[in-house]
Amino acid sequence: ATAMLYPMYTVQAELLLQMMTIEAHEVLKARGDAVIFDESMGSAAFVSHQWVARNHPDPDFEQMRVFKEAMSHLLYRRGSISVDFVTESFVPSAKGILHEEFQARPLFIWYDYFSVPQTAVQGRQRAEGINTIPAYVAKCRFFFALCPTIECPTQGKVLTAASWSARGWCRLERAARELSAHDSWVLVRSSTSFHVVGTAVSFVSGSVGEGEFTVEEDRQKLAPVMKSVVDKKLLLALEAGDLPAYRRHLSLQTVHLRGLEIEPALSFLPSDEANQKSGDSVTMFLHQYRLTKVKGKDAAGFCPLHYAAMSGNSQVVGGLLARRADPNRRTTKSEPKLGFPLWMSALDLAIFYKHNDAARLLIAARARLEGGINTSMHLAAISNNAEGLCLLRAAGGNPWTRNLFGQLAFQVAALYGSMAAMEELLVQAQYGPQQFGVALHGAMANCGGSAELVELLISLRADVDFQFDCRRDLTRIGRLFGVAETLKHRVGRRSALSLLAYHNHGQTPLMAAMQGAQYEAAAALIAAGARLDIRNSQNWTAEDFCRGQEIPAFLQKGLEGDPEECRRVASLALPDGYLEVPF
Repeated sequence: ATAMLYPMYTVQAELLLQMMTIEAHEVLKARGDAVIFDESMGSAAFVSHQWVARNHPDPDFEQMRVFKEAMSHLLYRRGSISVDFVTESFVPSAKGILHEEFQARPLFIWYDYFSVPQTAVQGRQRAEGINTIPAYVAKCRFFFALCPTIECPTQGKVLTAASWSARGWCRLERAARELSAHDSWVLVRSSTSFHVVGTAVSFVSGSVGEGEFTVEEDRQKLAPVMKSVVDKKLLLALEAGDLPAYRRHLSLQTVHLRGLEIEPALSFLPSDEANQKSGDSVTMFLHQYRLTKVKGKDAAGFCPLHYAAMSGNSQVVGGLLARRADPNRRTTKSEPKLGFPLWMSALDLAIFYKHNDAARLLIAARARLEGGINTSMHLAAISNNAEGLCLLRAAGGNPWTRNLFGQLAFQVAALYGSMAAMEELLVQAQYGPQQFGVALHGAMANCGGSAELVELLISLRADVDFQFDCRRDLTRIGRLFGVAETLKHRVGRRSALSLLAYHNHGQTPLMAAMQGAQYEAAAALIAAGARLDIRNSQNWTAEDFCRGQEIPAFLQKGLEGDPEECRRVASLALPDGYLEVPF
């Protein structure tokens, strides 16, 4: 088990529900409210969040008020938290979390300000507590990313799920969770909007080392912490005999440790003397991955070239190609934990994980750029790989090619808020208002909504009141998929995906932003003059999507016809500087 350098202090959920202010660890500990957690006491939940102020996590109790209301919902009502719609789309077997799981045993909450020493005189213990975060995460049955939309004028920005995802410390906490035994987590956008994030593609982030840090020295301090998290996951997979999981995570070491001054483990299994003497990279690779044939595939439907492409090891990729590995062989099964459907190619994987040197070798070996559910350009768009998009375009990639559901790579980039990828694709193709309208709606429906994205697309002549038309904007397969999900919703088999499909036809970007609790983007749309009276195919207006919910005051005023506060928030949310828009 990971070393517990400082005890795991927690606060019981019932006590948290009574709080009206947030008190520091020292105060709660002295009063006996912060207690050392042991599994015999019940279940624990880890709360990952951003600090609103430099010296206090939540001075106005805004984040904690949302969490209290969410916890009250989970602890005292029947129901379930559904998986996010991306997970449900690609992994139909994925399950949500029943409220009864939170209610079955006493629940204890780990929250940094409650659980780790805060005073300067306890600096050593504070450092020990911080370095023990992966151990705390591993001991928690549940993990919440608390990401309501909060104005933060002192930092000159608006806090959202996207800003949480950019923070290096938050990325560490998420990585520790996704590499633990309980690898799913709950994204909380508001007191009534929360979903189980079941795959890495549902809410694409980046590596810890490439995250944002207030104190720059923290970046490299986390290198050994992150390395131990990755190593432990590899050992757990080996001990469980789960070779596909071991191979995935052995490959993804380079991704997890990117930006950190620490090297991944090149060999995790003992090598025999013959392998060491041969010095052959492919032979050593096959041994470390417990694979025997260059052209074989494992139980997960992956070939050696797929794993080599995921790792970005150009020497091994080149060696496998020299031994006649097929660059156009695709995976034969979906990969639920990563969120990949079947039919992924080695090039798709290299491009998604930004291993562009490996991608060049595959392209030189005549790897096809299309053939799966998404093209390689779509996957570059998801992961915001602008360099990869440039590389693919030079190899003959077409920015007008649509995926199986009818989306352009530019529209997929908007879905994920991949701004660098969007800028590159604007250089490659002259899209029009129709394509920009679909992109604006999709960004609001998924996780790409931001004031910056709204400003960009409207400057490109996207209609702020664009209404999505399933007949016009989806392929036949996309329409059939939507009809099936709508029918499920009508007969009571409701989920995040069925709700999305049910309301999709005729929906405006503002409606989609309200449905997904992307309130920063909703403020930007109202500031840009979005109409409030338009109705979708179910006769709902934007305001109907927040019926019975508590929404930020600026948005409430906007929906009542006063856009001034929304303008202020949208302006606060925009990054400093400017964005060049090519025409």
